[in-house]
Amino acid sequence: MEHSEKSSQPTSRIIESLGIRLEAYRISRGIKQADLADKAGISRSTLMRLEAGTSGTIDTLVRVLQALDLTDRLADLVPDAALSPLDPMSETGQRRQRVRERKTDPAPWSWDDGPDQ
Repeated sequence: MEHSEKSSQPTSRIIESLGIRLEAYRISRGIKQADLADKAGISRSTLMRLEAGTSGTIDTLVRVLQALDLTDRLADLVPDAALSPLDPMSETGQRRQRVRERKTDPAPWSWDDGPDQ
């Protein structure tokens, strides 16, 4: 699948929005930054940067979500590739190991495609 510039937001805006939502969730639960940072095993300044959307890693995000008891939401971020009705391999239970170029089907046969033409 190709990245569509028109339909997606800039990465910085997505990160900023996620940070704002994390901060709002923390505040709505009455949790201080220092307490959440301590529970997540990160520094308060790291949490501040994550909430500001200026910096962060997947590790930091997962730690904060664990501290907020939101790890069950992580499964919603990326669908389970093993259960795809569009992928015939998912029916066999075998996991794909790589991606190959798709073969294009030859043009459909018609009566006009004889060898004399």
